[in-house]
Amino acid sequence: MRQAVIFGAGSVGRGFLGELLCGAGWFVTFVDVDPVLVRTLAADGCYPHLTVSDTGTRRTTVGPVTAVDARDTDAVLEALLTADLAATSVGAAVLPAVADTVAGGLGRRIGLGRPPLDILLAENVHGCAAVMRGLLAERLPHLSPDELAASVGLLETSIGRMIPVPVPDAAEPTLVRVEPYRFLPYDAAAVVGPPLEVPGLVADPGVPFSYYGDRKLYVHNLGHCATACLGRLAGAGLVWVAIGRPDVRLLVRGAMLESAMALAARYGVGLPPLVDHVDDLLHRFGNRALGDTTQRVSRDLPRKLAADDRLLGAYRLAVKEGVPTRHLSLAVAAAGALLLQEGWDAPRLWAHLDAALAGVLDGPRRDLLSRQLDALSGGFDAAAQLALLEDQFEPSRIA
Repeated sequence: MRQAVIFGAGSVGRGFLGELLCGAGWFVTFVDVDPVLVRTLAADGCYPHLTVSDTGTRRTTVGPVTAVDARDTDAVLEALLTADLAATSVGAAVLPAVADTVAGGLGRRIGLGRPPLDILLAENVHGCAAVMRGLLAERLPHLSPDELAASVGLLETSIGRMIPVPVPDAAEPTLVRVEPYRFLPYDAAAVVGPPLEVPGLVADPGVPFSYYGDRKLYVHNLGHCATACLGRLAGAGLVWVAIGRPDVRLLVRGAMLESAMALAARYGVGLPPLVDHVDDLLHRFGNRALGDTTQRVSRDLPRKLAADDRLLGAYRLAVKEGVPTRHLSLAVAAAGALLLQEGWDAPRLWAHLDAALAGVLDGPRRDLLSRQLDALSGGFDAAAQLALLEDQFEPSRIA
C-alpha cells in the first residue's frame, strides 16, 4: 500500500487531501499539533467525512489513517522516510517549520538512497513552489540546485473545493464537512517520482499551471468576495442568501465573466469552459448547507484589495487584455465601500487604489469607480448600479 504524509490535519487536509488519497487506496499519516486530532486519528484509524449540499448529506468514513504530533520529530522523520508522497496544508506562517522537518527527511532519504519525493502544496501562497524551494535550499546548503530539484518535486495545487471551518465537536472531533466538488488541479510538470494515479487529482499539460492558479484567484475568489461584499451592503448575512438575489447574482456574474474573458485572452484558452466554470461556481455559492457568512468571506479586505489579489489583480488583467471592467469596477467599489464603513477615510482609500492601479485607473475608469462608490454610500441599490453600468458601456477590444 502506497503511503502519504500530510502536514496539516485541518479542513483541507482531512476534507480534501485525505479523502482523495485514501479513496485511491493510500495509507495516510497526518502530522499536526492539535493533540485531540492526533490522538483521535491515531486511535480510530479513520475519520467521518460529510459531503453536504441542498439535496442532502452523504456520510462516509475515510481511512486507513494515523497521525503523529508535529513536535515528535523522530516519528515524523520516520514517516517521511517510507513515504511515497507528501503534502502540506498548513498556511504560510507554518511553512518554515514544515520545511525544517522536510529538509531533515530529505537528508535521510538521500543518505539511504530512497527515491525522490513529490510534495503536493495545498497552500494559499502565491508562487508556493518557489517559496518552498527557497526554504529547503536554506536548510540543505550542501545540495546544489540541480541536486535539490532531483530529490524533491514541489507540486503546486489549485484548491477549488469549499470547506467550512470545522466546528469543534466533542463527540466527533475529527468530523469534517465539504461540498461535493472534488477536483484538485496540480502541477504535473513538476513531478519527479512516479505518476500520481489518484482520481480527483487533475493534470492538464495543455496550459501552464499558472492558469489554474489565476483561474482560482481571479474567477473563484473574485466571485466569492464580490458576492460577500455586495451581500453585506444589501444586508445579507449568508453567502447563499446574497447569491440568491437576482440583482447580486447578475452583477457578480458580470464581474466573473469579465475576468474569465481576460484569462481566455491571456492564456489562449477557449471561453466556453470558463463560462461553464463561472456558472458552476455561482451554483455552488448557493449551497445552503455550507452556511458560509458574508462577514467571513469579506474579511481582511486590505489584503484582498492588494494590487495582484482577487479584485485589483483581475481588474488589472482585464485592462491589460482589452476586456471591459465595468462589473469588476463595481466589485472593487463594493469592497471599498465596506472599508469606508470599517474606518478608512476617502483619501486613504483613493491613495491605496491609485497606487495599486497605477497606469490602469485612467480618467473614465476612475470616474466610474468614483460614481459606483458614491452610489454605495447609502447601501446597495441595484437599479442605480445598473444605470451606471449602462451609462459607462465599454465594448471589448478583443476581436
